[in-house]
Amino acid sequence: MNFSRINPDAHERALGVRLFLMDVDGVMTDGRILLVPDGRGGIHEIKSFSVQDGVGINFAHRAGLLTGIITGRTSESVMARAIELGIKIVEQGSRNKLETYEKVREASGFPDSAIAYMGDDLQDLPILRRTGFSASVANGHQQVKEMCHIVTASPGGGGAVRDCIEFILRAQEKWDQILERYLA
Repeated sequence: MNFSRINPDAHERALGVRLFLMDVDGVMTDGRILLVPDGRGGIHEIKSFSVQDGVGINFAHRAGLLTGIITGRTSESVMARAIELGIKIVEQGSRNKLETYEKVREASGFPDSAIAYMGDDLQDLPILRRTGFSASVANGHQQVKEMCHIVTASPGGGGAVRDCIEFILRAQEKWDQILERYLA
């Protein structure tokens, strides 16, 4: 777990996180989108997800954190991955991510200070400025990285989500609880 930047208040902010939200393209994936003919005149979208990130999301759930996705695109692959990982909040096709975030926040009942968001590009900035804890990936847009509380050393789709979740769980002193299962 390496970070290219950690703000001095990142640890304190991570203590209050109860809901971890994330973008998909460029965060859960490397940002590449493969469009493949489906053989019936249509196109099928393919995305590649990190196994490490999936394990991190499972750790978050085990530690009592809720997780969710807010993304501008709509993809069957995203829904399949969310179902596989038990991600309960899935907001796809968001044309205004801040409005979508406000809807999610209101439905969750959590204040901004209890919500983390991980993004990588300019359309994520409005949410990243609102949440109590903000994170970006190593290959995120420079302006995004400059305003986040942590920036992972890992790129999007390369374990960055796992690193961010591990940072939060360590801050909350829940990491040892996760490790006990494997070290016993």
